[in-house]
Amino acid sequence: MNLIDRFILMAMVIITAIALRKTLSKHRNSESSHSTYIYHSIAFATFLIVGLGLAVFGWDILGLMGNGLSNKLVAIIASLIPFSWATALVSKYYPRYEKLFAFVMLSGLALISASRFLEMQQFARIIYPVFHSTAGVTVISLPLLAVKNQLAGKNFLWVSIGGFLISMGGISLAFLSAGKQLLFFSEPVVLLILAPLLLITSASYAWGLLIGGAE
Repeated sequence: MNLIDRFILMAMVIITAIALRKTLSKHRNSESSHSTYIYHSIAFATFLIVGLGLAVFGWDILGLMGNGLSNKLVAIIASLIPFSWATALVSKYYPRYEKLFAFVMLSGLALISASRFLEMQQFARIIYPVFHSTAGVTVISLPLLAVKNQLAGKNFLWVSIGGFLISMGGISLAFLSAGKQLLFFSEPVVLLILAPLLLITSASYAWGLLIGGAE
């Protein structure tokens, strides 16, 4: 990892730390408290941990092409962010489906974890795209619907942009950790764009949620 990537990742860490502090503050505030901020906080906290880990230890911590623990954790962490993010949006705009959707996402996370630790490669190829697509479509579409229905400001559309980016990044990492490649996202390509992708994603997410999101 070069110095520029480390600076980019530290910028991401700062952004996510600020966003995490604000989402936790909103949850603690009796006037704005909502379960959506718990899920958003999980996503931002994961972003923060990922950014710090990569900035300190470099790309080797990913273990993309190995069989060690770090390799197995990549797929789980790459899933936790979009899954938490999607659940947060469902809990905000479709609260009656919150528990069901959270159960589906937790089930997906458990199945992905099992596929990695039990080395069920064929099973992994099925469940990765199914659950990542579900989370991705949710993260991209719900902000669009919220803005269309005037439930949030236009800046909230940045959440959709960030959602698209994290979905592509997450599923690409998941495929690589399983020893496969998604489209043209080879290991060199992913490592070349990963730091900027994480920065743009976290910035879009934070800006859209905290500036454009309705209380």
